[in-house]
Amino acid sequence: MLATQAGITPNTVYNWYNDKKATPTRESIENVCAALGVSVISMYADVEAGDLTAEELELLEAFRKVPDKKKGVAIATLKAMCE
Repeated sequence: MLATQAGITPNTVYNWYNDKKATPTRESIENVCAALGVSVISMYADVEAGDLTAEELELLEAFRKVPDKKKGVAIATLKAMCE
């Protein structure tokens, strides 16, 4: 079972899918990805790390330095630039 392999309870996984207030932690996401044998990047974007350009990697590195409280603003800004 995926939950067991990821070190979380089946109820936790159920809540992620059925409760809008339940959000997995970064550690939980990493554990699920490890249990599935996929990278976190590919889990979110169907992109393998080796397929990223130098600019994309630079952007990801910069995003990791953004304080958690400002990450939503950073994402919204980037999305607005794409329109």
